[in-house]
Amino acid sequence: MTLAEALNQKKFIITCELAPPKGTDVSNLSKMAILLKNLVDAVNLTDGQGGNMRMCPLTAAHFLLKEDVDVIWQLTCRDRNRIAIQADCLGAGALGIKNVLPMKGDDPKSGDHPDAKAVFDLETIGLIKVLKKLNDGFDMTGNGLKGKTNFLIGCTAHPGIPDLLKQQELIKEKFSLGVNFVQTQICYEIDQIKKFIELLGEFAKKTIIGITPLKSLKMASFMNEKVFGVTVPEKTMKRIEGAKEQRQEGLIIAREIVNELKNTGIGGIHVMAVGQEQALPEVVSFLTN
Repeated sequence: MTLAEALNQKKFIITCELAPPKGTDVSNLSKMAILLKNLVDAVNLTDGQGGNMRMCPLTAAHFLLKEDVDVIWQLTCRDRNRIAIQADCLGAGALGIKNVLPMKGDDPKSGDHPDAKAVFDLETIGLIKVLKKLNDGFDMTGNGLKGKTNFLIGCTAHPGIPDLLKQQELIKEKFSLGVNFVQTQICYEIDQIKKFIELLGEFAKKTIIGITPLKSLKMASFMNEKVFGVTVPEKTMKRIEGAKEQRQEGLIIAREIVNELKNTGIGGIHVMAVGQEQALPEVVSFLTN
């Protein structure tokens, strides 16, 4: 089942995230695709996550598509001007990529090439508008295309930040511009997620909540201190700290959140196994069964 089909059928959607390899060896990527294909509805491929250089997700997507895995192509504004962005979008459409998630992109200064110059020729809203025009058969300046794209367009959101009304306004604006689904940042506060869902209204069933199991107290502290819009509640910190097996406790806490979400009307979950990427199939299975 593709992501589009899952959205149309209003099933509880499961997506997850993979980073393309740091090199040309795609054997592990293909292996992960095979293991994940019957566990998730689609797999996100990150675009220079953390400002780090890796294989382009457009090429990596080719190897997932060969394994019959639906891909969500993350496309950032950071590295390309508007000509290159549109060129890559046409290439993605020709390859058979059906879903695209436009994003701002992480600052290069935080990555492994800190002297790289960011482009940001377009902002995220502008990129969404471009994707919609390409779907309609025109480039950004109105020139007709010989073969248009047919992307399901996504957007991001932050359920954990205090100003949820601003998030509501942004999501409404993005849907009015042609967005079809939302994937969110991680959130560990179930009451906060429920407030977010209430504000989403009709868009709740098209929204996929970010889930990242905590593997240690150190990771929980890092999330609190360094990740924008993410708060790990004190009671969760204490559970992790007091557990004999902190990674296992983190998985149990994440599964509790997932089970709560199944009864809220939300569209599904997006699993990001930060620091546990090689165990992603096992993590997805644990959280969803």
